Amino acid sequence: MVMGDPGYYGRFGFRTRDGLVLPGVPAKYFQALSFDGSSPRGEVRCHDGFDAQG
Repeated sequence: MVMGDPGYYGRFGFRTRDGLVLPGVPAKYFQALSFDGSSPRGEVRCHDGFDAQG
């Protein structure tokens, strides 16, 4: 999974996936790449350490 420019990451096979959500991030910028053809689904939650502000 990556969060970034679809034009850039799309060149490497990353795509938006129906049912895969990172709350607060526009769907077009949250993408995943499957290595086995499966499509992950659900709401992604990052570790609290990524919310640190300083």
